[in-house]
Order: sequence, then C-alpha cells, then structure tokens
Amino acid sequence: MIDPGAVKAKIAEFLELPAERLDDSAPLAGLVQESFLLVQLLLELEEEFDVRLVQEDLKDVRTVGELVHQIVTHEIDG
Repeated sequence: MIDPGAVKAKIAEFLELPAERLDDSAPLAGLVQESFLLVQLLLELEEEFDVRLVQEDLKDVRTVGELVHQIVTHEIDG
C-alpha cells in the first residue's frame, strides 16, 4: 500500500517546496506553472510508486489531494 505522505513528500521534492506547503486543497495549477513540468511530475510519481495512470484517471484532478488519491488507488499489483 502506498503511503499518501510519501507521495506528498515526493511531490514536494520534485517542486522544491517545503512539504507543509502541500495542503490537500492546494491547486496543482498554482504549484506547477507549465504543463510540461506537470507531465514530468506525473512520470516521476508513476515510476517512484509503480503506478500507471491514463488520461481518464487525471481528467478531474485539480488539487494535490486529488493527485495523491489517484496515485494511492492505482498501485499495480505484483
């Protein structure tokens, strides 16, 4: 099982932000100004936590909490 705190820590590390700035309600658009960086972040999270996300999984993701939820719930089994 993926620890939501570990996902937040990885996001904070990638964005070079203090983890405490990553409130669940923080909008991703405010943290990641360029869409390329968001894609890069998603790829890093997929690799780090062994998950696979498709566009459909991400279409309604707007906040840090929603992204963490998607990562935690899309873990690949064995």
